[in-house]
Amino acid sequence: MKGELALDMVVKFLIILVVAAIVIGLFMRFSGDSKNAVKDLFGPDKKKLQTDFPKTYEQSTFSPGGIAQYIESCYDALTEVEEVEQKDTVCYVLLADSDFSGFTSVDAIRSAVSAKIRQDLHFKTDLTQTHLKIEFKELGDEIIVS
Repeated sequence: MKGELALDMVVKFLIILVVAAIVIGLFMRFSGDSKNAVKDLFGPDKKKLQTDFPKTYEQSTFSPGGIAQYIESCYDALTEVEEVEQKDTVCYVLLADSDFSGFTSVDAIRSAVSAKIRQDLHFKTDLTQTHLKIEFKELGDEIIVS
């Protein structure tokens, strides 16, 4: 009687192990598909670039704060993208009626940008033209204003 109970327990234990192995194997095999299905169910992947850059804006003048918002928008949009999907991107082209040096300065724009971005912000212009190009450089997560 004791031998039958012990043998019965061993058989039940083996059946449970086989079922568990099958379930784990199925889960491992199809886990990628289920992850994608769950992500699609709850909305698009925020880490993928879903912006249509470059965008061009034309105004008579731009304030330092407005230019800073374009810079921060570019930086935020592209640093949230997965590293492997990041690439050099021109985000914004700002067109003004007169040269930018007439209504703003590099220092004014730099001070209007948040502190977290200032170290990655580089100006390759003295603002004496009527257009500004704001671009993201993937290497070093830099913003270049030219």
